[in-house]
Amino acid sequence: MKQEHRLVAEIYRYLAPFIDTSHDLYLSLDGQAATSAVKAGHFVDADIPDMWFTLVGATLPIRIEAKVLDGNRAMLMQSQLAAWRSSGGGAYKPEFWVAANREFKTFYFWHHADFLPSLDQSAATGATLTLAAPKAKLSFATVPELALHLLRVAHHEV
Repeated sequence: MKQEHRLVAEIYRYLAPFIDTSHDLYLSLDGQAATSAVKAGHFVDADIPDMWFTLVGATLPIRIEAKVLDGNRAMLMQSQLAAWRSSGGGAYKPEFWVAANREFKTFYFWHHADFLPSLDQSAATGATLTLAAPKAKLSFATVPELALHLLRVAHHEV
């Protein structure tokens, strides 16, 4: 299991009781599956964050991108960079970003707006790229703390 998938699974474990399963729920949807869903008319574009769900009592979904940091850098696909920057036309920009360090000892949270300067300033042209994570970040010692923060923030924004 890739570490990003592990992070998504760990967060989902704590958020699951609060997710309204009568709405769409997507976890770690890979690029090929997303592309097939676009062709079938289910999505407008294939750049979909790692977590997409609706909390109980909410009407709008929440989209979260998960990363594992190497130092202070996260790997990103060029298509995500193009879709999610300020000038990007992505239909499904994440509201939040979460990350873990490689050792899974520290966990981080950002709003998408915190990532925009790094996304907007990137001139990378390869299929994959590394992006500096924003310096201003909330840090948590455990996944349950991060999940609780996500619930608090998401509850106030939906």
